[in-house]
Amino acid sequence: MAAKFLDKVLGSGKKAKSEAEDYQELDLSEFEEGFKDEPAGTYIRIAELSGLDLMPELKKQVYNGNILMIDVSPSRGDKLVFDRAIKDLKQVVNDVHGDIAMIKEDQVIVTPRGVRIDRQKLK
Repeated sequence: MAAKFLDKVLGSGKKAKSEAEDYQELDLSEFEEGFKDEPAGTYIRIAELSGLDLMPELKKQVYNGNILMIDVSPSRGDKLVFDRAIKDLKQVVNDVHGDIAMIKEDQVIVTPRGVRIDRQKLK
């Protein structure tokens, strides 16, 4: 599911195929040897917002300095849930001096302090 979400966000440029054809595992083991035990300072976390019960964990991730890519399509049908979630995320972004932006109409990216979202597409 994360691969599908990233494909939607980043855009594959391909016509729709079956899920098995879209997914291709990359063997990066030869590149990972040098830093396999090294902890990362920042993670990109993928989430799907289906209700407000996930909000405490999403907030915690941003406060911990991680970047969130959130599929909000499951909550778009419930305007109150969607509006409340976005309001809460904006408050967290304000607290940490981060950034938040909608990508297309069903994805939100939230960043912590020191990471800004460039709203101009590269062409």
